[in-house]
Amino acid sequence: MPEVGYDLERPMDELLEVARAKFGEVIFEEVSIGELKLKILQIKDMPAYIDKLVAKAKPGKTVELPLWAKIWPSCLFLGLYLQHAKLADVDSVLELGAGVAVIGVVAAKMGHAVTVTDIEDDALLFARINALANDVADKVTIVKADFTKDSLDVRFGYIIGCEVLYNESTYKKVAGFVDKHLAEGPEAEVLLAMDKKRQAQEFFRAASEKFVFMRKQFDFSDGESGEGQVVNFYRMRRG
Repeated sequence: MPEVGYDLERPMDELLEVARAKFGEVIFEEVSIGELKLKILQIKDMPAYIDKLVAKAKPGKTVELPLWAKIWPSCLFLGLYLQHAKLADVDSVLELGAGVAVIGVVAAKMGHAVTVTDIEDDALLFARINALANDVADKVTIVKADFTKDSLDVRFGYIIGCEVLYNESTYKKVAGFVDKHLAEGPEAEVLLAMDKKRQAQEFFRAASEKFVFMRKQFDFSDGESGEGQVVNFYRMRRG
């Protein structure tokens, strides 16, 4: 497994200093999900940080935006589901492409042991800080992993993720990763939430060889723009 580029065992105040050194001012945003009120670390002035990235980029090079830092609406829906659904009594939960680990923190708040994964070192830094800030660090393990090629050599009772199906070229590999890491028992489930614009048909076509799945649609109004949006929620079990 690749190593995380930060020493995540340092105290939270030191980790916050590391975050400030790279991203400027960072703040804890209060995020309400059902009965939970979480403190989630955010880059305070994201436009200024993006301008900084653009200014530093070499001509003709693509600027990689820090999409991992966004609190996606789909994560709020999945976090709400985790609170109200009667989840099986499982030993462990795996969060794919966790970003700032909103739903990983929710699962840990519910008492589950959670392995939070992402390929981005910065995402894992924020995820560790959020686990500490919400008093669940003892239940959250941070692991750097690329779900298109890495193996954790362990299976999980639940695999959860929001907005992880965004790159069509990875869909078959993600389906294989899920199959390899989900427990064999009948209670084991994959829970995914994403914007309806991401159809990910190739992923579900590949996954249908091993899994059966159900989809539910949630409609909501964006708090900033007022525009209507749709989140698709999927539950997958072995067929």
